[in-house]
Amino acid sequence: MLSHLEGRSDMAKKAEHVIILGGGPGGLATGHEVSTKGGKVTVLEKNDFVGGLCRTIEDKGYRFDLGGHRWFSKNEDLNNWFRHLMEGEIVLVERISRIYYNRKFFFYPIRFSDIFKNTGPITIIHAGLAFFWSAISQSLFKKPIITMKQAYVSQFGTKLYDMFFRMYSEKVWGKPCEELSADWVSQRSKGLSVWTTVRDALIGSNNKVTSLIDEFMYPQYGYMRIPERLTEDIRSSGSEVLLESAVSRIHYHGPNDFEVFYIHNKEEKSIRGDAVVSTIPFGFLAQILVPACSQEVKDAANALEFRDLVTVNVMIKRKQVSPDTWLYIQDSDIIFGRFHEPKNWSKDMVPDDEHTSLVLECFCTAGDEIWNMSDEDISERCLRDLVDKLKFIEEDEYEGSTVIRTKYCYPVYDLDYAGKLKIINEYLAGFEGLHISGRGGIFRYNNADHSVEMGLMLGQKLLGYDIDHMAVNTEDDYQEIIGENEARRDKYIFELPEDFAARQVKEAGAA
Repeated sequence: MLSHLEGRSDMAKKAEHVIILGGGPGGLATGHEVSTKGGKVTVLEKNDFVGGLCRTIEDKGYRFDLGGHRWFSKNEDLNNWFRHLMEGEIVLVERISRIYYNRKFFFYPIRFSDIFKNTGPITIIHAGLAFFWSAISQSLFKKPIITMKQAYVSQFGTKLYDMFFRMYSEKVWGKPCEELSADWVSQRSKGLSVWTTVRDALIGSNNKVTSLIDEFMYPQYGYMRIPERLTEDIRSSGSEVLLESAVSRIHYHGPNDFEVFYIHNKEEKSIRGDAVVSTIPFGFLAQILVPACSQEVKDAANALEFRDLVTVNVMIKRKQVSPDTWLYIQDSDIIFGRFHEPKNWSKDMVPDDEHTSLVLECFCTAGDEIWNMSDEDISERCLRDLVDKLKFIEEDEYEGSTVIRTKYCYPVYDLDYAGKLKIINEYLAGFEGLHISGRGGIFRYNNADHSVEMGLMLGQKLLGYDIDHMAVNTEDDYQEIIGENEARRDKYIFELPEDFAARQVKEAGAA
């Protein structure tokens, strides 16, 4: 439904045939918006499954996501869209995020009561002095905040940075925080600091902040159900989602005239359309366009880095290991940086109530030591960390593991990334009718709900409406706080069908 946009004077030409590169949540959301409103789309996905990073694996009765993807958006229209799409498959999950540091648990966002309980008053004093020294130095010398370390220290001081942020960040990115951009911190933790922690501890949140989310929505059978449902609707609308179809090159014949070549069953095929939406890795896109890019663009594209992931799902004969939705591991001698327990998200993620599992995320780069470990070796290393070092489980509770390797997971914000993006974006701007979207597609650290909203808004743009989908996930506030002073930007607007709204009212009355 687009009745909220009808009659606008800023209508542009509607795309006739949209070719979408990549069957992740962002690309499929665009395909869903266009195809269900009467447009034609063709989605090309290189894998034999949809979902991209939002993949759910099934093995021996266990289901697990590659990472813990929650559904939460500050845009209630987007939440309503999700409720409509996933009707009958949604569970509500209590949000519990903690940090494990020096063999102790700390809630995140940081609470001084936790620090006092686990470390004592000396650490509190040290943390306070370190923060005030950082604040005074920043005020006196007005140094620009360029690196990730500088950004964290300005918000929390050196002591808390070292306790709660440094090691996990360096595990994720594979670089010292001094070599990473401050942009990532401003994107992920803006609005959190020692000041807000003290304020909340002493007087509670001020009236400019409504709440920190304490629960989120999740698909009952795993996050991959979202892209699967999108695919079902696209196909039922008469459009195509082609699997095992890897894009090889894109010929630009002029404004809004593209021919996309792809490999399917070892045979090269092509398809023609007047719009192309790319969610494939940003640097790769720049190098498969014809006419070809300059050496400067190619060098910038090759210099963009992604971090990869080895996911290990450990099957355990125990009802529960941890109450957490996420647990961040700061200790440097543990191979994984984060884990979640799927059973805590949905009971349908395990074979029965007597079993659980832990999804361990081992951050790495393809070709490095962790990536090259055999499935048996990395499973054994994870088991030893869980049993011997962390003492989270007993040896005889272990019942096996599943190992999955995934590339292009996390765009690395090094100190030069913004300049590289500028060079590539200037080149891509010369292809009228080419659009980029999604985490890998624009080289922006989106959550899944960001990529979906971006995709839906791009779908509306392709239907002829003047909407800026690239503004998604650019707000300067903490993503999991709902506040009164939210940044103003274009947002996806969704009108609930009357029959769905009526069912919701009926179900609420029955409950």
